[in-house]
Amino acid sequence: MFIPIDSLYAAATFGLLALDLLTTTGMRSNELQQVSVQPECLVRLVDDPPPGAKDQSPRIRYVLRLLPKGERTEMRHNYGIGKETVRLIEKTAQMLCDHYKLRLGEPLPRVAFDPNDQRSHRFEGTLAPYIFQYSYQHLGDVAITACLRFLLHGMVFQTSEGAPVVIKMHLLRHAFATFAVHVEGMPVDLVAKWLQQKNLEVTGYYSEMPEYMQQEQHISFVARLATQINVREAILRSPQELQKQAETAMKRVGMLVPVCGGDCTIDVYCPNQYDCIHCPAKVPDPEKRSQVEEKRHWAEERLVYYEREGLVLEAEKMRQLIRACDLELREMNLILAYRKDAERAALIQNEARKRQPGTLSLAGGEGVCEASSAYR
Repeated sequence: MFIPIDSLYAAATFGLLALDLLTTTGMRSNELQQVSVQPECLVRLVDDPPPGAKDQSPRIRYVLRLLPKGERTEMRHNYGIGKETVRLIEKTAQMLCDHYKLRLGEPLPRVAFDPNDQRSHRFEGTLAPYIFQYSYQHLGDVAITACLRFLLHGMVFQTSEGAPVVIKMHLLRHAFATFAVHVEGMPVDLVAKWLQQKNLEVTGYYSEMPEYMQQEQHISFVARLATQINVREAILRSPQELQKQAETAMKRVGMLVPVCGGDCTIDVYCPNQYDCIHCPAKVPDPEKRSQVEEKRHWAEERLVYYEREGLVLEAEKMRQLIRACDLELREMNLILAYRKDAERAALIQNEARKRQPGTLSLAGGEGVCEASSAYR
């Protein structure tokens, strides 16, 4: 064995799980290290279907319950995760079962939290079946970062000025906040809730707009100055109506509630006015592709009508909705392609080969490994 295939596969598996969690939740490295397969950490919730829904099967959603930085009590906070993240956790757990040669039903080994971590004192004297472990040792942030860089090896990351970017776990947390605030337009207080931050000024620093985005915003602002849109006066609603609307919405909104084209991961009042197409808080589900396609077809019909009626603003809304549908359909295609690629397996066959004159023979020329053409 010249190349440690098992170790390389484990590094790529850990790197993929870390990349998914960091870019979909914005969690810190210490919170990432806490992820385990314990029932009190990985929680499966079953909800009743909405009244009148065609599909009356129970609604299943998942959350990770972790101790964020700054929490002085033992109260764990919720981190909503999607089906793809759950699948990656299961895949990583299966890899660890093979690594430890566990029998069916045998739990993962319980290991101590990385003693070199700054917050290891919060978990001192406690053993847990952490998902980021290998050879009976808990993986620290340095090891997980190495797995990330191994997975992303060969990919080039650089700033708008061309300067190279070194991928770090904390950098992905900043990228998550910047994308949510300045690309998707999410409120800072909501992003602070996702990042488990109590100080909005800190969240503002995390999501500080890059210089190239400032330039693009200025160009867009100058272009909008040339357009005048007459907006009718908004209808005044009583506080009682608003309160009733909020209470009704709070009953419907929660982490991984089924929505058009996927599942919602937000556990607070919806800041996007239930505009779920390409919402950053939604996890797209390829099985719900028809819902997005139907939404796009509807938007195309409305676009033709609004253009015929000369409703410029409404027509632009439909164009934005069509673009959002296209982006979400592309994300679904990527998810399907990723799942298909994950199912590919290498088939190694040992075949005896007659040694040619003048060539070096190892082990008598027997056991030459050739990859099957199907894998190629």
